[in-house]
Amino acid sequence: MRVLALLIGLMSYATLSIAQTDFPTVFPQPILVLDQDGLFNNSKLGQAMLLIQAEKRTVLLQESRLISDAFVVEEKRLTEIRSEVSVEEFRQLSEDFDIRVQAARASQLLKDVKMQQSIDGLRRQFLIIAAPFLSEIMLRYRASAIIDQRSVLLFNRNLDITLEAIEILNRAFELNPDLAIEKE
Repeated sequence: MRVLALLIGLMSYATLSIAQTDFPTVFPQPILVLDQDGLFNNSKLGQAMLLIQAEKRTVLLQESRLISDAFVVEEKRLTEIRSEVSVEEFRQLSEDFDIRVQAARASQLLKDVKMQQSIDGLRRQFLIIAAPFLSEIMLRYRASAIIDQRSVLLFNRNLDITLEAIEILNRAFELNPDLAIEKE
């Protein structure tokens, strides 16, 4: 009877042993949480990148204002000469003016769209620059992932590495301010 019990025990152990080797042994690892917007907006690197973008935006707005002012002057001049030229000539001047205004608006709109795409690209570039620093934090905590806090319903605030990541990026930026310059 003991032999039978021993055989059944060994078979159970062997079956359990085989079943365990079919699947990897998984040990829980922390998942870290990051506020991507906070990291971008509050790090010196993100702020420098935003400042560069704001300067480009200011140049675009100034250019638009100059173009608009020039068209206002030209429209006023057209109004003033209306009585001095023939109807046909005035119509031709007006049509030419409208064509140039529409072309300028389309051009400025295209520049604005490109500026918006550039801002989206800026965030992607920021994350590419930040990735090695975030990887270091992952390794330090032996974490399996870093997820954006917007995609988490509820989490332990001790898992939030945003401030630590900001400090690390700030040190890196202070050592190399060229990180903020867009590589084309």
